[in-house]
Amino acid sequence: MKYLIYLLISTFSIFSCQKNNKKEGLQSSEKLSTESKNYLNIKINNDLNVSIGELTSIDESINEDYEVINKHDTIYITKQFLESDNIDGKNIKVLSNHKTDINVKYNVGFNFMGNEKESNYLPINYTISKKINSGSILPLFEKIYNDMGFQNFVKTNKQKIYNQSYNTFIKYYGSMTENDLKSCCPADYENYSKIKKIDNNHLLSLDLEKDLITVPDYKSIIIDIKDLDSSKNYVVVFKKDNEKVEDLSTNSTITQKINWDGIYWLYPYKIDSEKQGNYYINISKDNNEFGFSGDIQFNYKINYKSTDNKLYIFDNNQSAIDPLAFIYKEKDKYYIKSDLIKMERTDLKETKNGYPIRWAKSSDDVPDTPQ
Repeated sequence: MKYLIYLLISTFSIFSCQKNNKKEGLQSSEKLSTESKNYLNIKINNDLNVSIGELTSIDESINEDYEVINKHDTIYITKQFLESDNIDGKNIKVLSNHKTDINVKYNVGFNFMGNEKESNYLPINYTISKKINSGSILPLFEKIYNDMGFQNFVKTNKQKIYNQSYNTFIKYYGSMTENDLKSCCPADYENYSKIKKIDNNHLLSLDLEKDLITVPDYKSIIIDIKDLDSSKNYVVVFKKDNEKVEDLSTNSTITQKINWDGIYWLYPYKIDSEKQGNYYINISKDNNEFGFSGDIQFNYKINYKSTDNKLYIFDNNQSAIDPLAFIYKEKDKYYIKSDLIKMERTDLKETKNGYPIRWAKSSDDVPDTPQ
């Protein structure tokens, strides 16, 4: 009889525990649901979800503030409004039944702030990597900026940073008529009039922030999630700018439609100018470069990816997400777009596809005189 009583007590205890556990699980689920209201929730697959927050909505709905695009195991997040929250300083939760390893990479560089309507990042950038856990706070940029590696990078590339900042500054303000700039923004006009007279050899005497209106900033955050159970990698990319997300996945890089090999060049000065130099891109089996031979010289060792009739040019030492330039082919004509290009010619206008650029099979076919 006592065994029967013991059995009944045990059964009742187990039932009570199960009921309590079920209740606790229900409370936990409700709590997560409440927390998720101010989180951007991203479903990567049935085994993996990512939540980032808390975020403040401009449009009363977090999902309306951001566009989420899934391309071949890479999730791109872009802001729909300039005022929408950035994700640095926010909590990240990686919800999965599998074991995961999480690394976050900051694509850090410099942002020209003259245009209040949109971001204008310099092509030069540096990658800072941090290992984090689910539930961690994505480090604020202010903390990332003090990274010793980035500070050394800035010192080493100071001249290049100033050159690119100066070119971006001149290109932006030079696109306005003098009267328009003077009437709308007298202080900017006065600063532009002073800066454009600066000798290229004395650029370092300028203040990067006050004179050239360029500040340190990050362009994107790359969250690399490795599923340790399946050995698969998933990438979440947050882009601060609102550039259209192109499909630059490895699956799309193999194309046989266009052979891009050759020399591309663009002469930026007036034909009768005393200045000399060419922007050039060399695509070949043994040598891939993008540079300028002349005043304010620069040279990048590059890699590239192609999608249909576009060729994207990347700095070989940086992430293949933000291109230095791209070449667009339309019939038998080529065009180039790049923030590195400073154009002084008035006979060449930038079209929606970029500036017209010439092509030759090899350097032997490039003419000695400007064209």
